Amino acid sequence: MSGLGCARHLDGLVQQYSEQFGNLGEAPPEIIVLEGRGRIGGRVYSREFKSKPKTPLPDFVDKRHTAEMGGMIITGFHRGNPMNILVRGQLSLPYRALRSATTIYDSNGKPVDHTRDTLVEELYNDCLDRVSEFKWKTQPSKRIEGNRDAVNEGRDANSDGHRTIAQAEEEAAALPHAPPVSQQNVPERVNMVPVSSDKLTGRVHTQPGTPGILKAGEKAKAMGWTLKNGLSNEANIDLGKATRMPDATLGTIFDEAVVQYRNIIDLTSQDHRLLNWHVANLEYSNATDMYHLSLGGWDIDAGNEFEGDHTMIIGGYQSVPRGLLHCPTPLDVRTKSPVDKIVYSLEENGRATVHCEDGETVEADYVISTIPLGVLKQGNVTFEPPLPEWKSEAINRIGYGVLNKVVLVYEEPFWDTQRHIFGVLRDATNRHSVNQRDYNSQRGRMFQWFNVTQTTGLPCLVALMAGEAGFDTQYNSNDNLIAEATGVLRSIFGAKVPHPVEAIVTRWSADRFARGSYSSAGPDMQPGDYDAMARPIGNLFFAGEHTIGTHPATVHGAYLSGLRAASEALESMLGPIEVPTPLVLSKESISNKRKEMERPKDPEEAHREAYELATWEYIRSQIGERPEQPRKAAANAYVLFSKAIFEIARQKCDAERSHKKKAAPNEVRTMTSKMWKATPLEERKPFEDKATEMKAEYADAVKVYEEKSAQWEKDYVEHEKTYQVEHPFVPLHQANGDESNREGSANKYRRTKHVSYAESDGSDMEF
Repeated sequence: MSGLGCARHLDGLVQQYSEQFGNLGEAPPEIIVLEGRGRIGGRVYSREFKSKPKTPLPDFVDKRHTAEMGGMIITGFHRGNPMNILVRGQLSLPYRALRSATTIYDSNGKPVDHTRDTLVEELYNDCLDRVSEFKWKTQPSKRIEGNRDAVNEGRDANSDGHRTIAQAEEEAAALPHAPPVSQQNVPERVNMVPVSSDKLTGRVHTQPGTPGILKAGEKAKAMGWTLKNGLSNEANIDLGKATRMPDATLGTIFDEAVVQYRNIIDLTSQDHRLLNWHVANLEYSNATDMYHLSLGGWDIDAGNEFEGDHTMIIGGYQSVPRGLLHCPTPLDVRTKSPVDKIVYSLEENGRATVHCEDGETVEADYVISTIPLGVLKQGNVTFEPPLPEWKSEAINRIGYGVLNKVVLVYEEPFWDTQRHIFGVLRDATNRHSVNQRDYNSQRGRMFQWFNVTQTTGLPCLVALMAGEAGFDTQYNSNDNLIAEATGVLRSIFGAKVPHPVEAIVTRWSADRFARGSYSSAGPDMQPGDYDAMARPIGNLFFAGEHTIGTHPATVHGAYLSGLRAASEALESMLGPIEVPTPLVLSKESISNKRKEMERPKDPEEAHREAYELATWEYIRSQIGERPEQPRKAAANAYVLFSKAIFEIARQKCDAERSHKKKAAPNEVRTMTSKMWKATPLEERKPFEDKATEMKAEYADAVKVYEEKSAQWEKDYVEHEKTYQVEHPFVPLHQANGDESNREGSANKYRRTKHVSYAESDGSDMEF
């Protein structure tokens, strides 16, 4: 993704600035992508199943059935995720939102009590909260405060007379004793404290705050735990001594927090299994176990997460790199061209040479390396001259691990098809153990299962192998892993669970073009290591998920790093790109600018667009606009209850505090949850009735919408045919007697047709 994203962006930039290359007396550069595999996508790989469904689902007629071997989930389209533009805006790929509702089954196959699960999850989050006291503080981005009222109301400036941001900065900097502009409006470094964890991705949600603000005894009581006899709210835990040990990591300090909490509250072996399920989820998001994560930097990307529903692409995530390859014009990608040596230059205007394993060489002015960190660590690709120490040491310090999957296909589903995930608690080496270390090797073995039937088109489950279990996959046979998975499923769903009709086991550490899954904060990592990985050396640039500290270990992070490297390379060719001042023009200026830039349309294109617009206007006059989809209401009794009593809960939290600080929003939410659990059934009934009523109203509205929408589609087609028969389109050159063959433009009013791409080549991975 980083390589294709970089090449596509660079291709667009070269075309955009082609005039500048001409001014320098140079032709626009040729862009070549060297791919070691026989396919594109790298660690985004949608492998096709051999199995076919008896009756294809509507979304899979004449399409391939694939499962994700690597990158799988888009973690929210909102707040600037570039996947929003690619998937929804440009490629128009179909996708499914994932529901996070999770049933967690104990190791005996019985569902875990939801109240107990919530209690232990809060304890897990509090342990992380206390460990986060020893994290590096993050530096928020510099912000320039604008006219908040105008921003909120979405107003534009009325004329060119308003001050620009640059003018405001200059005026502020000119004040007596004013600090430099670069130092203004920069918030102090802040702590980001964990408040919850994401069951779908394992990532920890954080917010600015002070870690461990309550003593452990007081916090435990607030969560709902019972303190051991003789202990009061003043009971506390102290992690300071443990953090001063030379081998301190996130794992060792988290374990110490659990050990000390065990002196304050009673924790059963089931509580430990639950705790370690959440630990396995964290290890899943980092592709390594907790003992290989930096105490200071394990959550280095905190606060940069995108928002919105997590989604999966129907037909395969590999559709995205396929789209980057082919749209709008194919890139020059040379597959089966593994590189073994890169010769770069530190001299200005120096040349570079890329050597392939088959003896082929490619001369270049600039080289952008998107080689995965695992391959860089192994040293199979040599650099000449050798990489400087600051780069090679960053390569060694940043962590790199593996997440593997066991993919199972069945004739028919035997699980709850309405749920997208379920969890399974794993026993320690001793089932009744309350020692954290005893759970390390087993907790990540098939601890989380994804129901991917809707995105693969076949009854399919995907089990994750995380932490130490992810590495152990390399040494377990396929037959043993499939037998183990079948045993886990039979403990939950009964002895009639069949053997899968098809199974795939990934082993990413054996893939010589990846040597693992994604990067993490290694125990010795330093705060600037991700930035060091991104820094160019002469005419050698770097991209990949291991070069972007704000979004590491993600597909969107890899893509964004490619955009950054493309911009850096272009700037090396042409010099700094001038940014217009002011960047945002007022309405009047924009209007004048458009008038200056308007060019006459091609007559044939204008003629066709006029015909299409007339067709649409006729259809709209007959049947109106497409029916609007009803907005989904928050039809949940607890949500309605919490909104109604939120202020009361806040006052209760404030009253229970032993200091003057106000309760954090997360504490208030915890209080509303406790109040809901304590509310008698008869008092819950009005909220439940209201929720049921809202669900019924929404269901009725959806039914009406679907009926109206189907009828509107049918009427659209009929009226379109009627208009085209009564007013057939005549190309302008025929109407004018011109016989030249000219193509018209695409129909901008045509209803969207979804196109799904999937890779057809096989894989050189070991499965």
